[in-house]
Amino acid sequence: MLLMRLIALFVVCLMPAWLRSQQSASATDLARVSQELQETRSSLAAALQQIQELRRDLDEVRAQVKAAPAAESNSTEPTLADADQDPSFLAAKIAELHQDKVESASKYQVKISGLVLFNSYVNAGSMTAADVPILAFPRSPGSPNGSIGATLSQTVLGIDVKGPQVFGAKAAADVGVDFSGGSPTTQYGVTAGLVRLRTANARLRWSDTTLTIGQDTPFFSPLSPTSYASVAQPAFSWAGNLWVWTPQAVLEHRITAGVDSVVTLQAGMLDPLTEEIPSFQDRSPTSGEVTRVPAIAGRFAFDHHSATHPLAIGVAAYRARHRYELFPEIDSWTVNTDFKAGITQFLEVSGEGYKGQAVGGLGGGIWSSVIFPEPLPPHSVAHPLRSVGGWAQLKLKPISTFEINSAIGQDENYAASLRFFPVPFGVNGFPAFQKNQAQFVNFVYTPKTSLVLAMEYRHLRTTFAGGQSASGDQVNLAAGVHF
Repeated sequence: MLLMRLIALFVVCLMPAWLRSQQSASATDLARVSQELQETRSSLAAALQQIQELRRDLDEVRAQVKAAPAAESNSTEPTLADADQDPSFLAAKIAELHQDKVESASKYQVKISGLVLFNSYVNAGSMTAADVPILAFPRSPGSPNGSIGATLSQTVLGIDVKGPQVFGAKAAADVGVDFSGGSPTTQYGVTAGLVRLRTANARLRWSDTTLTIGQDTPFFSPLSPTSYASVAQPAFSWAGNLWVWTPQAVLEHRITAGVDSVVTLQAGMLDPLTEEIPSFQDRSPTSGEVTRVPAIAGRFAFDHHSATHPLAIGVAAYRARHRYELFPEIDSWTVNTDFKAGITQFLEVSGEGYKGQAVGGLGGGIWSSVIFPEPLPPHSVAHPLRSVGGWAQLKLKPISTFEINSAIGQDENYAASLRFFPVPFGVNGFPAFQKNQAQFVNFVYTPKTSLVLAMEYRHLRTTFAGGQSASGDQVNLAAGVHF
C-alpha cells in the first residue's frame, strides 16, 4: 500500500512538467510547419511566374508562326500544328526569344555584333596614318620623328539577318561599319571618327551552292593576317595583301571529296576599281568603270578538314580593263594563291601571294596601277605597272586563350615598269614606289570569349623608284570587347 501511494505521488509531481514539455514540442512543430508552408507558397509563386512567362513566350512564337508569309507555305519551315506537336521546336524558339532582343520590321531573326576596340600606340619615324601606318617616308628637316596617340575609331559594328527560304535556299544578309572614315575638319574632330561602310552582303544558300551579292574583300583573296592593331584596313595593306572591299556578285559551288574534304568552285563579276581618289560629292566613274566592262574572276579551292592537320589551298585569276583618256585600254590582271595549314595542334601557317598588272584598285602595286611621266599632265600618257607580292604568317597557340602571331609581307613593282619613263610619277600625288615591306609580331590574350588584350610591334620599310628608302616602327596596345 505504501508503495502504491509513493508511485501515485511521483506521477502527480511529474505530470505538470510533462504537460509543459508536450506544449513546447507542439509549439515548435507548429512553427516548423508554418515556415515550411511559407516556403512552399513562395516556390509555388515563383513557379507560377515562370509558367506565365513561358506562356507569353509561347504566344509570341505562335504569333510569329501565324505571321509567316503565305509564299513560304511550301517550305520546310514548321507549321503551327507542327510547333504544337514538337516541344523541342518550341523550346528552341523560346531560347531564341530570351537571347535575341532585337526586333525587325520583317519579324525575321536579327543579331547585332561588333567589337569595341581601344588602341594606343607609339610611332618612331615618319609614316602615313599615325594610328594605322602603311608606308614610311624619309624624315624632312625639322619634322617630328614619331608620335603617340590613342583611338577608338577601329570599333566595328555588324548586323546579321536570317531571312526566309527563297527558291529552296536560305536567305541571309549582313552589314558592317566602323568609324575610320576620316576625321571631320571641326573642333575636336580628331576623336570624332566618321562612320564608314565596310561590307554588306545578301546571300542565298542552298545545300551545296551559294549566291552572294554585295561588297566584301575580293573572293579570290579571302585571307588576312591576324592583327588587332590594324582593323580599319587589314594588315599588310599595300604590302602584299589584296583586300579592298569591292562590290561583287559571286556564285560558289561545293563538291564533297571524301569524308573530310571539300572542293570549292567560285566565279564572279566585280566592280573594276582603280585607286583614284573620288570627288567630295557625287560619284565620278573610275578608269576601270568607264570601260563599261565588269571585272571577272574565278577561284578553285581544296579544303581538307582534319582535327590534327587541316589544310586549305586555293588558286585564282582576275581580269579587268582600264581606260586613261588619250591612252589605249590597259589590261588589269592577277593570278593568286592562298593557303592555310595546321602543322601541329598548336602551330598554323597561312598566307597569300599574287602576280599581276595594274591592280592598284585591289591594293596591289603599292596602291598604284599605272605611272605617268613628269611633268606632263596626268593621264596624257600612262604605262601599266607589273607587280608581285604576298604575305605569310606563323601562328602559335599553346593554349586556347593565348596566341602569338609573326608575319611578313611585301609588295614590289617591277623595276622595268618603273624605268619606262625617265621620271615616273604615280596616281593621287604619290611618287612611284618600288617596294614596301612590313613585319610584325603580336601577342593576343583572350581570358574570356568576349574580352581581348593584344600587343603588337610592327616595322615598315618603303623603297621609292629612285632607290631612296625609309623605315618606321610602331608599338600598339589594344583592348577590346566582342559582343
